[in-house]
Amino acid sequence: MLEFIHRVMAWHESRDRGASAVEYALILGVIVAIAAAAFAVIGGRINVLLFNACRAIGGGDAC
Repeated sequence: MLEFIHRVMAWHESRDRGASAVEYALILGVIVAIAAAAFAVIGGRINVLLFNACRAIGGGDAC
């Protein structure tokens, strides 16, 4: 009986590790999606700010 309990516990632990890997992958996917969206929004604003700063200091055609 004790051997059976050990086998069940070992099976459960191995199964739990797989679920953790899937959960980490999902969390990583969400973080990457949020970072990509933030970069898309902020990236355009930074480009406009740099262009305006270049024109303000008289960059001319360099801007």
